[in-house]
Amino acid sequence: MYNKNKLFNGGIFTNCFIIVLMLFAVNAEQLHAQNDSLHKSYSDTVNYTKMRDSLMKVYFQQSKDYEKMMNKQQSKQRGLGSSLFGLTLDVIFGIGISNTQFDVNGDTTGLSNANSKTGPMIGVNVNFNLLGIALGTGFNYSSKGFSTGGSQQESANYINIPLMFAFNFDVGKKIQVDLAAGPYVGILLSQEKNQYYQLSNIDLGIVATVQGNYFFNRFLGALLGVKYEHGGLNDMIEKSSANSYVSSVKARNWFIYSGIKFIL
Repeated sequence: MYNKNKLFNGGIFTNCFIIVLMLFAVNAEQLHAQNDSLHKSYSDTVNYTKMRDSLMKVYFQQSKDYEKMMNKQQSKQRGLGSSLFGLTLDVIFGIGISNTQFDVNGDTTGLSNANSKTGPMIGVNVNFNLLGIALGTGFNYSSKGFSTGGSQQESANYINIPLMFAFNFDVGKKIQVDLAAGPYVGILLSQEKNQYYQLSNIDLGIVATVQGNYFFNRFLGALLGVKYEHGGLNDMIEKSSANSYVSSVKARNWFIYSGIKFIL
């Protein structure tokens, strides 16, 4: 016959042992979960730090590139710096070689083989840059004409008003090249009187220029250029009975000039 007290005490011990094992398992699971959480938190922190450092590196590199770009743009900036509108003023002076061609009904004192003549040229050119389209105009005085086989020279003085379409490009930070071409209207100011022909008051022609600019700063520069004028498209001769010796007059003129450029 078994002892009930022993059986009861053995059951209590067994139950207590099972409860202790269960508590230990629960604590172990909680500890493992806590360790996993700590490990995950540490891993997340490391990944966040790496991502933050990578983003900061990209940000600083972009800031550095942007600063370089702005410094480059500022070094090329001229005048007030507007990308929509620009205005320059060129004050020029130089010398020209005029070649006048006469179509004569009969040779009259060497007009059929007139020689070239040199004369001064001064002017003011205004250049507009509007929405990327560059236009140039102004007032240019030049002394044209011809010389005969002897020392005799005849001059014709004009004011030319051009309308040129321009294109320019930079060669380095301080040097710019301008290319321009277009029509012009010449207004006759004076002509030395002669008995063989009379020039018209208006000369229509085309003009082309190649000009180099050197910028001292954003608002001031020096220039050097070459200009070609092809005049007499409307025939420079005045149609009258006084011009019975000469049927037409054409002019070809080359100019070399220098001056000062003002950037507004």
